[in-house]
Amino acid sequence: MGLFKRKEHWERTFRLRSNQSSGRSILSVLFWLWGIAGLVFNAGTLFGLTGNIGVGTSAYLTARCLVWIGGMVLFGVGALLAHTDFDGERPMEEDYGNVRVTR
Repeated sequence: MGLFKRKEHWERTFRLRSNQSSGRSILSVLFWLWGIAGLVFNAGTLFGLTGNIGVGTSAYLTARCLVWIGGMVLFGVGALLAHTDFDGERPMEEDYGNVRVTR
């Protein structure tokens, strides 16, 4: 099972560094702005209703919420799929000078 085995030691030979594009940052900011603003406006409209709510008002609120959810999905998926560039790096080998090992 591996409970009592020694911990494996891994040699670090390769490291990935991600460079995000500006498009991803812009879409992330739009995602948060659209989400917070839409939530405030939709909640304000919903809590501001008084009296009887008819079919027309209900359909209007539903359409408005669907547009808000659509924007959230659009900006959220766009931010996730925006181009991210990965650079691979290898650590430099240690320099021991002019040392030769022979048998």
